[in-house]
Amino acid sequence: MTNGTLIGNRYEIVETIGKGGMAIVYKAKCQILNRYVALKVLRPEYREDKDFISRFKVEAQSAGSLSHPNVVSIYDVVQDDELDYIVMEYVEGVTLKQYIEAKGNIPWREAVDYAAQICAGLDHAHKKGIVHKDIKPHNVIITREGTLKITDFGIAKVMSSSTITTGNTTMGSVHYFSPEQARGGYTDVKTDIYSLGVVLYEMVTGKLPFEGDTAIAVAMQHIEKEAILPSVLAPDIPKSLENVIRRAMSKEKAMRYDSVMQMLVDLKKVYTGNEVTFASNVTGNTIVTPIIKTEENDTENLSSSDSSNRKKDILSVLAGTAAGIVLVVLLFFLGYFLIGGGAADIPLPNFVGLTAEEAKEQVKDTKLVLTFEEEESDTVAVGTIIRQEPKAEKKVKENATIKLFISADKEGDNTSGELKTFSMPDLLNKNRADAEEILRKDDIVFSVVEEESETVWEDCVLRQTPTAGTEIDAATTVTIYVGVAKEKEMAEVPNLLGLSLEEAKEDLLGAGLNWGNIIEAESNKPAGTVLSQSIRPGVELKSETSIDLKVSKGAKATPEPTAEPAVSTPAPTTKPSIVIGPPNAGGAE
Repeated sequence: MTNGTLIGNRYEIVETIGKGGMAIVYKAKCQILNRYVALKVLRPEYREDKDFISRFKVEAQSAGSLSHPNVVSIYDVVQDDELDYIVMEYVEGVTLKQYIEAKGNIPWREAVDYAAQICAGLDHAHKKGIVHKDIKPHNVIITREGTLKITDFGIAKVMSSSTITTGNTTMGSVHYFSPEQARGGYTDVKTDIYSLGVVLYEMVTGKLPFEGDTAIAVAMQHIEKEAILPSVLAPDIPKSLENVIRRAMSKEKAMRYDSVMQMLVDLKKVYTGNEVTFASNVTGNTIVTPIIKTEENDTENLSSSDSSNRKKDILSVLAGTAAGIVLVVLLFFLGYFLIGGGAADIPLPNFVGLTAEEAKEQVKDTKLVLTFEEEESDTVAVGTIIRQEPKAEKKVKENATIKLFISADKEGDNTSGELKTFSMPDLLNKNRADAEEILRKDDIVFSVVEEESETVWEDCVLRQTPTAGTEIDAATTVTIYVGVAKEKEMAEVPNLLGLSLEEAKEDLLGAGLNWGNIIEAESNKPAGTVLSQSIRPGVELKSETSIDLKVSKGAKATPEPTAEPAVSTPAPTTKPSIVIGPPNAGGAE
């Protein structure tokens, strides 16, 4: 399908973003709502296959009922004469698998946060009766905000499904198979828990627990082999985190978490530095499995000629067994009276974090007596055991009484195990440290995303997910976005000398700089010509820095010549001549 193709007169194909076994995923633009969506289009070769069509519909029906921040939303399901496709939320980001491959391995705190988000999404699905059955990092998308979204419920079925195999096609990815999936057995929520354990193992170690040349070889390892301990590959992870992974990846379903919510509670303990223990039947890397010979096997190994000897052997074994039983009984009663009641010292299990029912289940095969007392708590889920007396691992008599303190709200009677709900606090414009303290107080798993900003103070909360006032519980994963100083790019100062003012401004903007003060000065240069700049050319500055300019007012004007005043020369003063001679000389009287 080429880019630009219009599907259903509504969705314009933009690009291909993924290819799976039974469908191709395209990024498309909805012409009506003017938004991008993801179209999952069934491959043409499978349209006539009723089995694939059925599974395709199941995916849409299963995932379409889910609405959760950690699950990709389904908008529509379309079947026409040409195509079968699902319209889904388009999520910008990378798959968790791509992220692991790029990083090598993920720091354990970040991995715990991601696992907690997956738990939250799966818990929502499990409560609606949907098991994903194909949890792997390829089916988890990390958005740019750090939110994880589970996608591709392509093999998810309602919990009443009894097998992971349809026809001759084994579903899912074998590297993340649970042992029951590998055997083709019954699957339920614990299948997703095992697969999530494998994903968490891969996140913190950067490696898959089992590798092999064929799918069968890998599947057999899930059934028979114990994985290398995560701490061997990642020595920096806490022992509590390793215990969470080992419990989630237990071969025996009975030893795994009963729900993803239980696993989430332990992940929160790991994140906050509290202890998580796990008792398994595994020593080192070897599974302790009793070898039991069946009558059928014995028959195959014995010939008919040995039948009489076998009867004698059986009688001897029976006689020896009876004698052994008598001896054990005698020793038991002897110890009972000598030691005082016969109660042996046994290490006490850790009940912290369990519900009352889970605690009772843990001691159902013992003689321990449990008593419960409610205790108010704002940080521990209602119905969860806060502490115990005596403490875990302490040795007690097998008929000892153990006092357990159950978290209760202020009304004090809720022991259902449901998490207490409360309103999401308003963290906007708060200091990062203050916001984190508020979230830790409520024991909320959260992540912090730094965003460059020029409009707020450093480490100030810009926004939050969920928004203030949203109803949440202690299992909700919160993301806060805090501002950090935006790193400006560097720009080289251009040579502006001799340019006109307008040309200089253009060159400054083109270089990513601004102009500052414009100073006019007398000059013989034409008006507006740049005479000098405050920072010399070639210097590198942060972008948007201002440069002051001195420009010419124009050529200096020549003054008009000034007329000089006329100067008159005074006539010399004539003095009377003095005549010396006889009187009346020169004339007659």
